[in-house]
Amino acid sequence: MPKMIGKEMKQMIGMMVFIYGVVVFPFYAHAVEEYPLDLATLEKGELQIFTEEFKVEGEGKKKRVAGVILINRPPQEVWAVIKNWDAMGQFVPGLDYYKTLHVITPIDDRNQGETVIEGKLDVPLISVTYTVAVTFRTAEKNRIEWRLIDKREIAELRIRNIQVKDHTAGLKNIEGFGYLEPYDNGSKTIYTYAPVVEISIPVPAFVERSISKSSLKGYLKAVKARVESKKQNP
Repeated sequence: MPKMIGKEMKQMIGMMVFIYGVVVFPFYAHAVEEYPLDLATLEKGELQIFTEEFKVEGEGKKKRVAGVILINRPPQEVWAVIKNWDAMGQFVPGLDYYKTLHVITPIDDRNQGETVIEGKLDVPLISVTYTVAVTFRTAEKNRIEWRLIDKREIAELRIRNIQVKDHTAGLKNIEGFGYLEPYDNGSKTIYTYAPVVEISIPVPAFVERSISKSSLKGYLKAVKARVESKKQNP
């Protein structure tokens, strides 16, 4: 095991624990990704995690981790929970809050919705604040995409009197997607969640893998529990 790491490294690892677990505008891929699911594991309600490489034009290869889980409720009930980012602080581990700063396009059943959302991680020894641009694509498998807004976008929002905080230092990029697929004649939902996080401090690969797996489990298990705990419609 490595010796005690520095304070800056500890802060960035803490940040990654949150971002991989929770928590657009240009996006690298817009197709629904396929993962080699084990149906027996899926139907037990157990989380499956996949790591994959993907190419980004002009930037080379990147890696992302995707989690897939079965939720015992129809897609419309899952969608109602995962599109409400402002409520996630109530049940997502390590998340202090998500707060909608600006609605570009309201979410409806036909068109995509676009929103600017601030998030804050507040756990012992670290507090992390950042703002993401989020797109909700209702008509496309109830897909959500997000990315970290840049300095130019922050400045433009401030000009419009929208109070946007600077991102915590050391955070280079956040992006990702999640989508829903009906299962068992639409009575259940397969939820796929795939974040990408980039930081400016080198982190060993084994640390990233360990953090991403444990935090993905926390987020997806929390969403599953939240949806399944809600009273079913008659």
